[in-house]
Amino acid sequence: MVIEKIGLKEDACFSLFEKKDEWERCLEPDEKPVDVMASWDKEKDKKKSTEEYMFMFKKKIFLKDDDREMEDPAAKDLIYKQAQHSVISSEYPCTVDDAIRLAGLQFQIVYGDHNPQFHVPKFLLPSLKDFVPKTLFSLKKPNEWEALILAKHETLVGKDPEDAKSEYLNIVKQWAYYGTTFYPPCKSVGNKLPSKYVIIGINYEGIRLLKKNKDLISEHLFTEICSWASSSGTFAFEFGNQNESQKYTFETKQGAIIASTIQTYIDILVQMLKNGEDEDDESESTTTTQSDG
Repeated sequence: MVIEKIGLKEDACFSLFEKKDEWERCLEPDEKPVDVMASWDKEKDKKKSTEEYMFMFKKKIFLKDDDREMEDPAAKDLIYKQAQHSVISSEYPCTVDDAIRLAGLQFQIVYGDHNPQFHVPKFLLPSLKDFVPKTLFSLKKPNEWEALILAKHETLVGKDPEDAKSEYLNIVKQWAYYGTTFYPPCKSVGNKLPSKYVIIGINYEGIRLLKKNKDLISEHLFTEICSWASSSGTFAFEFGNQNESQKYTFETKQGAIIASTIQTYIDILVQMLKNGEDEDDESESTTTTQSDG
């Protein structure tokens, strides 16, 4: 229903998510939102909870090749908005220079070309936090941020909003953490890691372990991951080779979601590999037929 309403054509990598404060999970294909909402009401009554509950429709799987999505205006807009949220919330670490470039492009998308009558000092101040990454905001005074963003925006006169979205995404896609799904910090259990609490990140390449400040601890490609498992309160994975392997275990309520995301990536990558082999077989068959002719 959501897909039809927004006119999304390239929907394969998008899903509906349930979100409660910082916790979120992807709904299963057979789950009905109305049933999930009923569980929210029961939980609120039982715990007298003040948590915020909501649904989010967003991109779940990020693959290296997303050309078809970029050609679908609805998909491109969703990906842009999701990237923008990840930048402003500092989910993706960002430099000051990149923050200014991105804010200028965002301003162009929202307000169009620079207008010297309206885009003057104090114009952006009321909504400045919607344009500057959270962890960078305190590095400059609000009027300094505004002046830099307005100056950048003034250089973008004539740029079409769709082109501005493309440029915004092209910048963000160069970052190491783009397309990584991060899960809330979880406790490391019996692991020889430099940090007691670790952020687990999953992308199309594998698993990343990071400190709370997003500094990388270690990276584990899917090709070296031997197995993974989850329970209601833990997530674990084993990596290495047939001769030597190591296991990491973490305390987290998101274990099943992390495991499900890994499985989804594995299934897609296996299917892509199979499709590539099928295409190679067809190509060889065609070459052989032409040679016989």
